[in-house]
Amino acid sequence: MIPDAARDELIERVLNNFWGRAKVAQDRYALPSSEEERNTVPVSKPLAYRALDAGEISGLGEWCGADWQPHFLAFTRAARAKGLTDTQVAFVSVLHGAAQGSVASSLRNARACGAADRARVERSLRESARQGVEAGPRPE
Repeated sequence: MIPDAARDELIERVLNNFWGRAKVAQDRYALPSSEEERNTVPVSKPLAYRALDAGEISGLGEWCGADWQPHFLAFTRAARAKGLTDTQVAFVSVLHGAAQGSVASSLRNARACGAADRARVERSLRESARQGVEAGPRPE
């Protein structure tokens, strides 16, 4: 749904607003250890794109009023199980949310979710949640 050029811009926008704002623990925020780290996306491009893909599906769920949270939780559980650091999990989570918000907003402004849409979206949420657990994001 989100074209590659827009995906790359979204990744950059998330990176520019990530450090010091994204929580990695109860009372701890993600902080870079150097200026180089501050300017480097903490995950690979394929992993960032996978987070955006998952966010798009959650955005469809939000648009249709479907329960998208289990899908997101399966994605983050898979990320942790594959060995991503807290900072990487936080980054893919923020990417997910950015894509989700973008898709949900654009669809809400375009048209209402119909019954056929909702059935298709609920199926996509279930399938993506299973894929996230089985083939979720892998660390670099």
